[in-house]
Amino acid sequence: MTDVADVVADVVASLHRDHWGRVVAATVRTAGDLDTAQDCAQHAFERSLVAWQRDGVPESGVGWLVRTARNHALDLHRRAGSLRDRMPDLVQREESRNVDEAAAHWNDDLLRLVFTCCHPALAEQDRVLLTLRVVCGLPTPTAAGLLLLKPATAAARITRAKHKITAAGIRYAVPTADDLPARLDTVLEVVHLVATAAHERPRDPETDSLEESSRALATSLAEIFPDEPEVLGLLGLVLFTQARTEARRAADIVLLDGQDRGSWDVRLIAGGRAATARAVERAVARDGRAGRYALQATIAGVHAEAVSVETTDWPALLRLYDRLVEVWPTPVVRLNRAVAVSYVEGPGAALEALDAVAGAPSLREYAYLPAVRARLLADLGRTAEAAAAYQCAIAIAGDDAQRRYLKGQLEALGP
Repeated sequence: MTDVADVVADVVASLHRDHWGRVVAATVRTAGDLDTAQDCAQHAFERSLVAWQRDGVPESGVGWLVRTARNHALDLHRRAGSLRDRMPDLVQREESRNVDEAAAHWNDDLLRLVFTCCHPALAEQDRVLLTLRVVCGLPTPTAAGLLLLKPATAAARITRAKHKITAAGIRYAVPTADDLPARLDTVLEVVHLVATAAHERPRDPETDSLEESSRALATSLAEIFPDEPEVLGLLGLVLFTQARTEARRAADIVLLDGQDRGSWDVRLIAGGRAATARAVERAVARDGRAGRYALQATIAGVHAEAVSVETTDWPALLRLYDRLVEVWPTPVVRLNRAVAVSYVEGPGAALEALDAVAGAPSLREYAYLPAVRARLLADLGRTAEAAAAYQCAIAIAGDDAQRRYLKGQLEALGP
């Protein structure tokens, strides 16, 4: 591959990662359906690899891709004899010569696509699958693997979800002002699930793609909703969390207390700090208190600012968890709060806090629960009970990296 080809390939890969959803979204109305829009977008990206080597990379790569995708959609309609049916949309969607105005149109289109894929009429897993496949552009086998599904199962679910969008008459539109808050919460939850899946997986190319996709989507939403506190909070949380990726996972899992903080990504931390500060400022001004994502981002920020676990402001973290429990009282939040209690009040108090959530059905297969219990029991000198808890955690661990880490902790207890 020549130097020019390498440069073009890198540019196209970056645009695919960051703007695939925008290109698909801007093509849906011209194409007429999601499948055709995806095919046209893929055609445009493939064409760019050849055309840009010959003609140079255009000033607006996204604009070139959108025009090429739409033109391909028009060609398909001409061949099918359906061009007349698409003419009203084409008149509405005439491309602006002003780049800023065009970018605003693409943001509107992306928003329509995201809200369509995250419609509450769809099952939660289907929303995540559609977002990964249609908005983020991940191949179906990759999306399936991230959700522990067989590729054929994921493909069938994606197809059924698309059919449901058509059959149920789900509009390709941004919700009304009255419906927007609840619908936006659904969108943020899907993006959070995608980011969490990346954080909890072993490090591999699929995880890298998922992290990049979730970060790009969170960034795009923040560009579209620059004053929405929870959108900014989610972006801050994603950036803070992904700043620790290199330190957290190599061949094995490395938890916070064992990470080399010098390997944390300072650029992502700076971005997380800025987004979180804006989120809290706007939340307090508008609502009088921070919401779920702003609080989670603030918690992540406290960890990011500390030079070690020992110097972490655990009392501040416990206060933040108390506030988070008020707005989002899930078993996982209460479990994480118990960890903060262990650093402030000791392992005995933390064990009591843990017992209060131990029976939650959602934590039955969550290896972190018995792992935390094991650590607390070990700190109390109850080695045999700690060993049993580690063995329970190993039995339900989700991947080999988790199991290796937990076995190492078990062995460290000694005979």
